[in-house]
Amino acid sequence: MTNPNAFTFGAQETTNWWADRMDPQKEAERQAKREAMEADQRRMVEDYHRQEAVNYASPAIVSTIQMYLAKGEMADTNQVASQFAQAIPDAAPGLFRQVLDELKASGKVYEVQNAQGLMGMRSSHLYLLDG
Repeated sequence: MTNPNAFTFGAQETTNWWADRMDPQKEAERQAKREAMEADQRRMVEDYHRQEAVNYASPAIVSTIQMYLAKGEMADTNQVASQFAQAIPDAAPGLFRQVLDELKASGKVYEVQNAQGLMGMRSSHLYLLDG
């Protein structure tokens, strides 16, 4: 037995594929969805790079702070940054501050701002927190 509706299957559809592709509103929705997905992928890549930078540079920062604390000295942020630059000479500019901010946000390092000194200059010291 043959199906009498076999050749009229697509004719009863309410949406036309070409009309759907040419509709500017639907195209805008598809473009917005594509852009949102690309933005999410960029965010994931940035998060990955930030985490890799922390994994790469945080041991150098932590060990330098530990070295100062073991000697009974305060770990001045500028001195730690200088030693970090010597320990990792190929580090990108700003990597020290980026990783230090991540360590502070995760609660591993605490930065204490000192009172204003000569000509309004301000220094800070770093301390390791348990955790």
